[in-house]
Amino acid sequence: MPNLIWPRETRAHVGASGLIGRTVHWLGVALAATFLVIALGFAADGWSMSDAIWLSVIAVAMALGARGVRYVLARE
Repeated sequence: MPNLIWPRETRAHVGASGLIGRTVHWLGVALAATFLVIALGFAADGWSMSDAIWLSVIAVAMALGARGVRYVLARE
């Protein structure tokens, strides 16, 4: 399993679609991290455990989807 998280070498020049893919990827990762912080706050304060679980599931799906967009558009 060499390099499971970053399976391909990044390229310097990926074109316009690649730049869009990278931008969508990093925005999705930032938004997913924000959702996880909010979910952690919900769980720590004891407000709503079901909301915290759903926010965590959405964050994971968002991060994976953002990575998929990067695979498709930037081919990396």
